[in-house]
Amino acid sequence: MFRSFLLLVTVILATSGRGACLCRQDQSAALIRLKASFHFNTTSSNCPQFSSEEIILSSWKVDTDCCTWERVTCDGTSSYVTDLELSNLCIFGNLSSSEIFKLTSLRFLSLAYNMFDASPWPSFGFEKLTDLKHLDLSYSGLSGDVPLEKGKLSNLVTLDLSGLDLKYLSLETLIDNLGSLQQLHLDQVNISVSSPASVPAHFPENSSLEVLSLSGALTVGTFPSWIFHIKSLVSLDISGSENLYGELPEFIQGSALNVLILRGTMFSGKIPETIGNLRNLTRLDLSYCQFHGPIPSFAQWPMIYSVDLSSNDLSGSLPSDGYHTLRNLTKVDLSCNRISGVIPASLFSHPSLEYLDLRQNNLTGNFLLYPNISSNLASIDVSSNNLQGPIPKSLSELVGIRSLDLSSNNFTGTVDLSFLKNCKQLDYLSISYNKLSVVDDGNNTYREYPIISWLELASCNLSHVPMFLMNQSITILDLSNNNIGGHIPDWIWGIGGPSGYSLDLSHNLFTSVDKNLSRRSVIDDTVDLDLHSNKIEGAIPLPPLATFGFLDYSDNRFDSSMPEFWSRISYVDYLSLANNSLSGELSHFICNATDIEVLDLSFNNFSGLIPPCLLKDNERLEILNLRGNNFHGSLPQEVRMESVLQIIDLNGNKLEGKLPASIIHCGMLQVLDLGNNLIVDTYPEWLGVLPILKVLVLKSNRFHGPIDYYGMNKQTHSFFPELQVLDLSSNSFNGSLPTWFLKQFKAMMVVSSGAPSMYVGIVGTPPALAPNSRPDYKDSVTVTLKGQETTLVQILSLFMSLDLSNNNFEGIIPKEIGDLKLLKGLNLSRNSFTGEIPPRIANMLQMESLDLSYNQLSGEIPPAMVVMSFLEVLNLSYNHLSGMIPQSSQFLTFPNTSFLGNNGLCGKPQTRPCEPNQAPSAAPTQGSSKALNWEILSVEVGIISGLAVVVVTTLLWGNGRRWVYWHVDKFWLQVLQRWICRH
Repeated sequence: MFRSFLLLVTVILATSGRGACLCRQDQSAALIRLKASFHFNTTSSNCPQFSSEEIILSSWKVDTDCCTWERVTCDGTSSYVTDLELSNLCIFGNLSSSEIFKLTSLRFLSLAYNMFDASPWPSFGFEKLTDLKHLDLSYSGLSGDVPLEKGKLSNLVTLDLSGLDLKYLSLETLIDNLGSLQQLHLDQVNISVSSPASVPAHFPENSSLEVLSLSGALTVGTFPSWIFHIKSLVSLDISGSENLYGELPEFIQGSALNVLILRGTMFSGKIPETIGNLRNLTRLDLSYCQFHGPIPSFAQWPMIYSVDLSSNDLSGSLPSDGYHTLRNLTKVDLSCNRISGVIPASLFSHPSLEYLDLRQNNLTGNFLLYPNISSNLASIDVSSNNLQGPIPKSLSELVGIRSLDLSSNNFTGTVDLSFLKNCKQLDYLSISYNKLSVVDDGNNTYREYPIISWLELASCNLSHVPMFLMNQSITILDLSNNNIGGHIPDWIWGIGGPSGYSLDLSHNLFTSVDKNLSRRSVIDDTVDLDLHSNKIEGAIPLPPLATFGFLDYSDNRFDSSMPEFWSRISYVDYLSLANNSLSGELSHFICNATDIEVLDLSFNNFSGLIPPCLLKDNERLEILNLRGNNFHGSLPQEVRMESVLQIIDLNGNKLEGKLPASIIHCGMLQVLDLGNNLIVDTYPEWLGVLPILKVLVLKSNRFHGPIDYYGMNKQTHSFFPELQVLDLSSNSFNGSLPTWFLKQFKAMMVVSSGAPSMYVGIVGTPPALAPNSRPDYKDSVTVTLKGQETTLVQILSLFMSLDLSNNNFEGIIPKEIGDLKLLKGLNLSRNSFTGEIPPRIANMLQMESLDLSYNQLSGEIPPAMVVMSFLEVLNLSYNHLSGMIPQSSQFLTFPNTSFLGNNGLCGKPQTRPCEPNQAPSAAPTQGSSKALNWEILSVEVGIISGLAVVVVTTLLWGNGRRWVYWHVDKFWLQVLQRWICRH
């Protein structure tokens, strides 16, 4: 009996084993030929898994069973090859072989993650692969000519073409031709979409599609709305397709959709109420789109676990109930919207909620927590709202909390940091910028506190450094804007974490630092150190500085040249000693700072020569600011080739000599400010070859001579293509103002398509730094604007200014100056210009400040200037102007001082009345030099007139006023919100 059993087992094994699985000879031969047609690039950095070509598909050998080969699977009964998995094999070159199509029993084929040339896929043979159900060509490098016409591959169930160029295919055609398809992956593809009204004949009713992914696709156009109505569709992800437009349709009953991700697209409009029909929804992500209107109620989706509607324009209040029915809800992100009202206290009691982000909204009221706070809450962010009242003591019951951000609200009262003792998992805490007074117990129980890596207590009325920090391992510590005085504790240098330490003690009352800091009390990877705006005096005995990445000692009162300091800065990345009383010569040890990227020593009393090594030897220096010191002598004449300098600010020193011609090596230079020095040179037209120079300030030096090219070929060079601010004032330039000089400033004529301009905003009110970010350098430039010097700080906006005042220019003002339409400030005062004010100056509709005073201009004030509605400051005084001052628009707001010294002018605000028969402005005749240039102004006036008609009509029509206000407010709020939330 037992022997019979063994015999039976042997027969079964023999028939079902090697004998039954022996590969068919024709298919084995096809595979051998296919391998021979491949080329393998094992030297590519994308192929670290292979050391040589020989080990790739090494089991593929003649006269062996192909069913045992790697990457090959056979049917156990028929011995046909059914699966061929050739992904990530470093294959490159053309896919010219047709041997794949001889494997007619293939059900699965993958050529993904290889390096095929973008040559056409063979157009024949697909009709033979009738059994193919799974095809993966993702990131294979193949071109978009994959022949997927109707009738071919009709049995495909899954198709992945991610990362390919499919510009010759349309999404609708692809779905329509593959009627049995259940999963379609087109991530990061280039594919077209047809008209949104173009609905395939058999869709969506007969579709089997369950998963559609277009994440990161380069598709441009409107997403087909009918796809939302495919009843079988379970998951739709088009996130990151930033050029894909659309609106959510009215959703139908019975939809199977449970994942809907539109993050980072151009979808807009309201979220329809019928989204509640998606009863199977588990994940909804509509973040970083342009939706507006109210927030849908979460209670409509009983299976939901994640809701992300952040960075839109949603308004209204938060849903107040229904949270208790959502047993799976773990994440709610509604940040960066316009949500108002109170935060329902029940939200914090939700049993499964872990992540709640409500920052950057308009939420008001008190921050209330029910006694039964969820122990699963791990992250809460309600920063940048208008919440008020005390911070609840029940925060100590958040025993599972890891991240808590309550900053930038209106919370009041006292916060005792001892509440942290119960929050053992806490890693990030920020309660900065409220109206709180923070205290700690001050005893030796600091070991009971959690180990926090990120702590922000800025502007918390602290009077001392909290003692519990002695037992910390900090990565980021912000105690700025408090009232902490006296000696900086020695132990604070040794609490940094192993990966770096950022310490901000700025804007306090510290007076001293330990003079004998031991090496063991200093961490090895310090990143940021900010002590500016304190009262520290004398020489600064710093921790060893070879490890510091960012240093800022600005606004202190140091009175030493600190030679020991300079000897320790070998690996400094960012160094600011601005706004101090440092004196003496700049030590040659600064040359040791070979890794420095930002050097700001502005507004001190340094003297002597500027070390040549700063411009000659430093490979990484991007920003050099020595403004407001007493440096003298010539500028360093050698600037290294391929310099990465972006800002050079040497304003307000005593520098002499000529500009170094080697500055043209600074191809990345954006700001060059050499104003208020003693430089003697002619007009440096050669600086115009710097491709992205935006600010050039040469004011108050000893430049002289006419504006000329001095031998430069103006036919072959494009000069100053990006210049926004030019200040040549208070020099000795003479001669006429050439027409070509004005025509070269293209950025002042049209909005640049490149990076946003840099300067706007008065210094003293800089934009807030983005939360959780390293401080970025903010340079400034001083311009004469609206009759007074104004310092502007570097932010993303638009500012254009041209100042040629206080020179010896003569001749007429070229009419081409009117083409600089984007100028906000123009100052030609204190020269010897003659002739009339060119009427084309009225084209400068953005102008806010215009100064033509102290010249020899004559004739009338151009009547067309009344359209300059943004003009706030006008100075035409001390010329030879005559006629009636325009009696309308902005001119009625200007004071008498704007027109003094022009004996021929009459009319308000002058005291001299006009003659009764003197017209406000004579009707211009054709060809008259005083004629209004209607040809130039026609477009602007037409636009303004047309806009006025629309606005007036709208305001007179029912609720038109509300409509206009609503749309204007909506636009600007949307711009501001998106800038903050995306940066």
